[in-house]
Amino acid sequence: MRWWGLILILSAVLALGAGGLFVFSGRRTSTPAAPALPTKPSRTATTNASRPAESRSSPIRFTDITTEIGIDFVSFSGTTPAKHFPTANGSGLALMDFDQDGWLDLYLPNLCRLDASAPAPPNSLWRSRAGESFEMVAGESGSDVTGFTQGVTAGDFNNDGFPDLYLARVGPNILLENNGDGTFRDGTAASGLGDPRWGTSAAFLDYDEDGNLDIYVANYGQWNMDWHNEHPCGQGNPLVRLYCSPKELTPEVHSLFHSLGDGRFEEVGKRLGVARPDSTKRPGGRGQGVVAADLNGDGHIDLYVANDMSPNFLFINTGKGGFDDLSELSCAAYNGEGQAEAGMGVDAADVDGDGRPELFVTNFFMEHNTLYHNVGDNLFQDVSHWSGVAAGSVHAVGWGTALEDLDQDGLLDILVVNGHVDDNMQQLGRDEPYAQRAALWLNLGKGRFEKMQAGMGPYFDTTHVSRGAAFGDLDNDGDVDVAISHKDERVTVLRNDSRSIAPAAAAPHAWIQLQLIGTRGNRDCFGAAVECHVGSQVIHRQIKGGRSYASAHDLRLTIGLGAAGSLDRLVIRWPSGQTQEITQPTLRRMHTLREPL
Repeated sequence: MRWWGLILILSAVLALGAGGLFVFSGRRTSTPAAPALPTKPSRTATTNASRPAESRSSPIRFTDITTEIGIDFVSFSGTTPAKHFPTANGSGLALMDFDQDGWLDLYLPNLCRLDASAPAPPNSLWRSRAGESFEMVAGESGSDVTGFTQGVTAGDFNNDGFPDLYLARVGPNILLENNGDGTFRDGTAASGLGDPRWGTSAAFLDYDEDGNLDIYVANYGQWNMDWHNEHPCGQGNPLVRLYCSPKELTPEVHSLFHSLGDGRFEEVGKRLGVARPDSTKRPGGRGQGVVAADLNGDGHIDLYVANDMSPNFLFINTGKGGFDDLSELSCAAYNGEGQAEAGMGVDAADVDGDGRPELFVTNFFMEHNTLYHNVGDNLFQDVSHWSGVAAGSVHAVGWGTALEDLDQDGLLDILVVNGHVDDNMQQLGRDEPYAQRAALWLNLGKGRFEKMQAGMGPYFDTTHVSRGAAFGDLDNDGDVDVAISHKDERVTVLRNDSRSIAPAAAAPHAWIQLQLIGTRGNRDCFGAAVECHVGSQVIHRQIKGGRSYASAHDLRLTIGLGAAGSLDRLVIRWPSGQTQEITQPTLRRMHTLREPL
């Protein structure tokens, strides 16, 4: 009752104090006004902030280097005219240094024909050769599994120094253990991780802080070929076959696997309060994306899940071995109009400089992407319209995404890759293109964003049926690059060339890169939080599990510092709870830091 009272009071305050952004009934009343966001220095005049959006050239630029580095992988979605439901969603991809040579490698899942009408192509692993070229080593590495692999996550679950791979599939899921010699072995049976349900995305986390990585799996729905044969879908037109609406499909219960510390796992979701639907009759969710991060600053890892046409989930870690399901109470389950959206990709990070991570979710056509401002006390407010992230996203279907500082000015920008699920909407007279452009929103400071219209690079002028997006520093130059998966098309690798278009009169933005190695907690340092103190400004970053859509990312933290000439203090909160402070670390280089024993 205390929570409901607080929600009612907060809703009334927001409705009055924020110019009628929303009322508790969930109905939008008037043009959204600014919430009481914290102040933060905005971008300098070098960004031409006074110029109209249509004439502004983006300070963020990417170059497509896929052909240059020798990657020719073309994904196989398994799509047929029958439109078996899982084939709508495509797959993600993973960036990780599987051989620990200091360069990120690329793992590319593949799908298959669910009716077995064609051979299933294998997953593909590409080893980096010092960032200059890649070679395909899936066969010799033993990672070339076949089947319907939708999502992939990477983490060192056994703390041996080498990242392992967990594949979320139209069951059973697979654990590939890294042998440390350039090969993998199938550890699924021994680990107990062969969940037979339809998994989409997964996240490593150490929810109980015992130093062993646990795994959360977002499952989608209860689907099989018999269900498909009984559900022809065409939205009222029997001559036009479309993918069925997600509402036709019963949501599947999601999974949380607890590590027993000896290579085995047990499913504990129901016992720990993260399994829905449950005895309280709260609705389930068709899971698409998940992010594991500390959302309230208490040092414990929480979970946020983007669900398809069902409420998003927010599970707050109690610090006592369990979670509180605050999905509805947090106001992050629905948008500001009280509606459940079709969530796909997700991330959590501090976009406005107040130290509290916001939540960001990509959604379906005619649903804008949604940004939830972290009000504090496990409460969130939909500020999508006021912040500017709703602009330009309504007529796209969003998938992979991240909150990343792409131009290294200390402000987190937003990149979203897009693509529809149906390729024949025109037959119904609807202008909903299948292939769509990726989009980029520039962070202007003070919680505001602007969608860039030009100057991001030729890739952003082309259309694709995109799905996963993985983020990391592929060439070790200190900025964030992007790898993108598309349905039935070649993967794309985008090199971040933002520095090359910086104004000649301006000094390049400063940055620092951190590779954290845990000794008392989990080795990958999932759950570590970093503060960069630059004068009166504090930049907050975390090492997170999951995020984006069905993809895995560079676990090094690449932190932009803008025009800062030095970094006063670097404060690290390790997953074990221990705090370390480093004064004036050297900028523009990567630091490998081990947790003090």
